[in-house]
Amino acid sequence: MKQVQDEITEITKKSPLIIRCDITIEEDVSRMAAIVSKNYGCLNVLINSAGIGKYRVSEMISNQEMRRHFEVNFFGTYYCIKALLPLIKTQDSGYILNIGSLFGKCVPFADVSVYAASKFALRGFSDGLRKELKSYGIGVGHLMPGAVNTAFQDKKETGERKAPPFLTLEADDVAKAIEQMIRYGKNSVMLPKWMPLIFWMRSAFE
Repeated sequence: MKQVQDEITEITKKSPLIIRCDITIEEDVSRMAAIVSKNYGCLNVLINSAGIGKYRVSEMISNQEMRRHFEVNFFGTYYCIKALLPLIKTQDSGYILNIGSLFGKCVPFADVSVYAASKFALRGFSDGLRKELKSYGIGVGHLMPGAVNTAFQDKKETGERKAPPFLTLEADDVAKAIEQMIRYGKNSVMLPKWMPLIFWMRSAFE
């Protein structure tokens, strides 16, 4: 976080606020929201990007690991939105972006059922929240990227499947997509950009 803070300071000449927070703990999230409110008084954009994933068949994944998927991938996002929404509502505008996964759209592999379930939940919540907040002028976006070339891929345990290079997105490209979603208030985007065509072809022949 300190490295990112230094990079942002160098580019913008303004030092961003860093708050350590475990988004799976409601008290931590409430404390974070209070600090944001005290320092800024409003919030224009909220990006929920935390996520974890274990690629294992349901029978082999532990109950604790299953719960952890939902705590981070779904409930953490829910806690942050609920705690920070009052700040966003103060200006009758704003944008919430939830970072999901292509596995929230389909489950092409047999060992991602639990991970995909948490991302399906996030997708459903995002779609419903968008309708809830429309009258407040607040947009809700849902980004569904494939594998991204980050430490998330590097930390996969031995034996876990990794995405082939030609299907792996670069972090800079995902960042550009996020910027465009915020700038234009987009509802839903899949990456790589050609993935919607694959889904359409798949449904056409099922």
